[in-house]
Amino acid sequence: MNRETIKYVLTDFHSRPLPKVFDRDLKLPLDLNKVISLVGIRRSGKTSLLYSTMQRLIEEGVNKKDILYLNFEDDRLFPIKLSEMDLVLRAYHELYPEKLGKTKYMFLDEIQQVDGWEKYVRRIYDTEDIRIYVTGSSSKVVSSGISTSLRGRTISFEVFPLSFKEFLCFKGIEIKQYSTSQEARIINALNEYLLWGGFPEVAKTDDSYLRVKILHEYADLILYKDLIEQYGIKNQYLLKYLLKHFMVNPATLFSLNKLYNDLRSQGVSVSKNSLYEYVEYLRRAYILFKTVKYSRSFRAQMQNPSKNYIVDTGLIRVYQADPSRDIGRKLENAVYMHLRASENVGEIFYYKNRFEIDFVYQKGKDFNLLNVSYNLDTKDTAKREVNGLLKGKKCFPHARTALLLNDWQPEFIPEDVKIIPAWQFLAKM
Repeated sequence: MNRETIKYVLTDFHSRPLPKVFDRDLKLPLDLNKVISLVGIRRSGKTSLLYSTMQRLIEEGVNKKDILYLNFEDDRLFPIKLSEMDLVLRAYHELYPEKLGKTKYMFLDEIQQVDGWEKYVRRIYDTEDIRIYVTGSSSKVVSSGISTSLRGRTISFEVFPLSFKEFLCFKGIEIKQYSTSQEARIINALNEYLLWGGFPEVAKTDDSYLRVKILHEYADLILYKDLIEQYGIKNQYLLKYLLKHFMVNPATLFSLNKLYNDLRSQGVSVSKNSLYEYVEYLRRAYILFKTVKYSRSFRAQMQNPSKNYIVDTGLIRVYQADPSRDIGRKLENAVYMHLRASENVGEIFYYKNRFEIDFVYQKGKDFNLLNVSYNLDTKDTAKREVNGLLKGKKCFPHARTALLLNDWQPEFIPEDVKIIPAWQFLAKM
């Protein structure tokens, strides 16, 4: 990377109109004296969110030439060394000497490509009148930066694929109460959302063949760029095995010891340490998320299996032959991601003892118990879900309880059990 290349990239950015992007629910602060960091899986919309923030700045009166944007996966900039990062502002000031000493806005996309990036960001944050936004496709971007140079200087935001509410807006479907026809469209959209997921590019494509191709491309990109290259993974078979395991088993309990024994029985040579590390890599790359059993004992939380969810149900198509299989687990997965993205929801747990609760969480001042089922069409299924909530209410008298359903037979559910239609719950933040 050299100054002339940077000048070319900056001039190219300033000469082109900003691309039109979908307006997300997340709005980044415009004039906060903190480094704003965005982290999340690839293709979830981080770059679009940067463009949206730039457009808001311009609408507020900021000159576009006061904005610097560099994407570090741009092949024109590759390879990039930390020692060369100082060339960015030098090249900019050579292009625009009148901007010396004035407020600037710097957007650094896919910053994880630069080893030690946080040292550069820390220095210019301390010495320049500059607002800085960075994005990365791994939580390593946030954890390494904050734990070293940027602690107390940054605010981090997680970016996920489209929520169901955003998905409806993306599709031009308006949420109307008391409209039977509109409710039918929303429920149909929910089924599409569960089967295809919320990656923006997939959502805007109607052709099923192209959708599958896009999802396969994403899976390969995530596998090689954010896992194998990022962490120098040598046992690619184990990594692919884990990816498939979690993708075809969303919203299920997971025991590392059990998986270790299963692998050993299949003749796979693996250590528990490697298995633990690889699972952690999936979580750092924002592919996998976990809940632990609700307990006041930290030891009990650690000794019991975790329950794992994936970032987007559309990715299941890459690993599962029948995409309509386990639709109930896909709905539960979507509910977890909805709760995870909600600002006022605390840590999310599950509960399992003599009964099972899918989600235990604090929202504001309310302690909530929530069970999720796609379809309650038999007495046995209804009894299991209802009894879990009723027993949960006895153990946690102060809790708010609800049963979240897509379809159900009213006669199977007692009047004192609150029912929330799945689409209504997911369409609200």
